[in-house]
Amino acid sequence: MKKLVALSPMYTEDSNILKKASLGSHYDLNRFNGKWNVPEEFRAEVVAVYGEDVYAEIVAEQCCLIVTKPDDHWLSIISEEFTKRKISYGQLKDFIDEGPVFIKCSDFKSFKAGVFNKVTDIRGFDSLDREMTVFTSEVVEWELEVRCFVLNGEIKTFSSYWRNNVYDTNPLTGTEQQELFEFFKRFMVQYKKTLPKAIVLDFGIIKGKGWALIEANPAWCSGLYACDAETALEVIVESCIKNN
Repeated sequence: MKKLVALSPMYTEDSNILKKASLGSHYDLNRFNGKWNVPEEFRAEVVAVYGEDVYAEIVAEQCCLIVTKPDDHWLSIISEEFTKRKISYGQLKDFIDEGPVFIKCSDFKSFKAGVFNKVTDIRGFDSLDREMTVFTSEVVEWELEVRCFVLNGEIKTFSSYWRNNVYDTNPLTGTEQQELFEFFKRFMVQYKKTLPKAIVLDFGIIKGKGWALIEANPAWCSGLYACDAETALEVIVESCIKNN
């Protein structure tokens, strides 16, 4: 019998690709009639979830799953040796006077991340909770950005998604791939123990600075780009733990 994975009722390109990839796998990706409520008779059988963060967290609670992710402040503990830029973590009110700055909400939900001349330029700023936690970073220029699905300290599948300011999923050059894996290996020697065993890590090249860590994201809500879907699915499943 195949193992059940709860799939978001939202028909995105990624969810459709995963659904197709699951047909020959050990998993049955089920949208449960397009609802955010998994029928009680199936909850014990659901081993993982994939979809938008709010959906995944709701379904995880129904099905007694722990959806693993880095600690909220994780990015701020990483050495500049690997980030190649200064990153700060704190409450929104602590950064009101900063700018230009890249700013991102730590819960991924309250506002869209981006570069702002002033923090008060965030859309809907006046309605935001000043005590919410955020990351800020100095503004840098990324020449290349790459998504990596990681399991037990190894890159299982990866894909570029941004190059020279345009969306680009073309393969890396041989040199780029070698440099990525060498950088990843050095990074994991120092930080593997701070991460869940299944995670998505984004790396890239900063103009004038070289390879750097961009961020970490939960596998259960991360986009695929041109990553191998069957392999990514295995990482997604491993990022969810049954809490019986």
